[in-house]
Amino acid sequence: MNIFAYPKEKANQLALTGVLLLVFWTTINLLFTRVWSIFPGVVGYLGEALLVALLGYVLFHPELGRKHIWTKLKNPINFSFLLFVAFAFVSMFLNNVPFAQGIFGLRALFQFVLLVIIVLMLDIPTTWVKKLFYLIIGMAFVQSVVGIFQVILGIPLPLHNMEERRSVAIGEEIRAFGFMDSSNTLAGFLLVAVLLIVLYLFMYRAEVPKKHKVILLSMLAVMLLALTLTFSRQAFLALIGCLGLIGLLFRHNKTFRIMLITSVGLGVLFVIGYGLALLFLEGFAQRNFYTFDFERNYRVLMAFAGLQVFMFSPVIGVGPGMFGSNAAFVFDSPFHQFMYDMLPVLMTTVDNNALAVFVEYGVIGTVLFLFLFWSIFRWMFKLSDSVNPAVRWLSVFVITYGIAFLLMGLLSTAWENHPLSIFFWLFLGIVLNWHQNNRHVTKEESV
Repeated sequence: MNIFAYPKEKANQLALTGVLLLVFWTTINLLFTRVWSIFPGVVGYLGEALLVALLGYVLFHPELGRKHIWTKLKNPINFSFLLFVAFAFVSMFLNNVPFAQGIFGLRALFQFVLLVIIVLMLDIPTTWVKKLFYLIIGMAFVQSVVGIFQVILGIPLPLHNMEERRSVAIGEEIRAFGFMDSSNTLAGFLLVAVLLIVLYLFMYRAEVPKKHKVILLSMLAVMLLALTLTFSRQAFLALIGCLGLIGLLFRHNKTFRIMLITSVGLGVLFVIGYGLALLFLEGFAQRNFYTFDFERNYRVLMAFAGLQVFMFSPVIGVGPGMFGSNAAFVFDSPFHQFMYDMLPVLMTTVDNNALAVFVEYGVIGTVLFLFLFWSIFRWMFKLSDSVNPAVRWLSVFVITYGIAFLLMGLLSTAWENHPLSIFFWLFLGIVLNWHQNNRHVTKEESV
């Protein structure tokens, strides 16, 4: 069977099915992390293998790619993206960064740009987006239920030996994590589903049947409960921040002003809930014991270590993969000595993507990185005024989740986290695809 001989419509459907499989696998593959040591090449890299296979298929299929590649890949963010990547290679050369290490460092941030390329080569019908939407919220709902029962049954977080646990208590080692490797990862995934549902109900509020609204709101309530039980500060702050900023930016629209009010309300609840959890949950209190002690807070110590390394090359940075990204740890970068000397425990990653970018790419690279996201948001804002409700829905989602995505990177490695980063780049690719191909969906066609 020669799949490259498939006619365009059949080949397009095969590739879209592959994307759905990639999304599904990415939301559950961390469930199997315990067997990575046994089958590292089989389990750990299945998602990457599928991604590369899909890329090769769409590029070399005669009707999907080949002669149409350059036409289909044209989009408004190409210049800003290529500018940042070009600078990254310059930084690699000037800092004598080993090629493999530099590529790995750059790949950590932009692996799912390959997914954008795949999506841009395809025809994306709204019926397929509907399947994608249901897949994501369905998986989020299942993981929410699992996470809630994990807290009820007192099941501790995975990937730790019992002797490494500080406290098997609610709020510390007992937190909802679903099928993920950590509660923060589950919280970030639930944030995707929550924003998709909320924005869907905003955009289609006049068209969604009452029965469907009840189902979606019920699912939303379960997800928010599970999100609360993850005890993830970064996800709560990201949700509050993105809703607040969207409410401010779209404040001329009464509907979006509700988001601003919701953000303020969530902020108040966060402060109250945080205080009550510190008072009544011993595990949560222990986990947050050093939060306000800047001499022991590991995030503060990492920031100081990062600033020390930053001073070696403040303009162009020390090079991709040399300090904070996962590549730096895989290749044992010499700059780690600054962290090891300052941190009370051995960290396996710099838990701050923004710090990593700032140190590795310097002032110029940070400005170019922000320029890339400014370009993305600028085009998404333009498309948010589209007469097409599907384009409005997804463009506002990219803006909203993009803000949350950036905010989570201030407190974690969200930009390198597959189950979190895939959704930003996937939906960005879909919106750019519709923009590039001038796809128009009638208002009557409900996604």
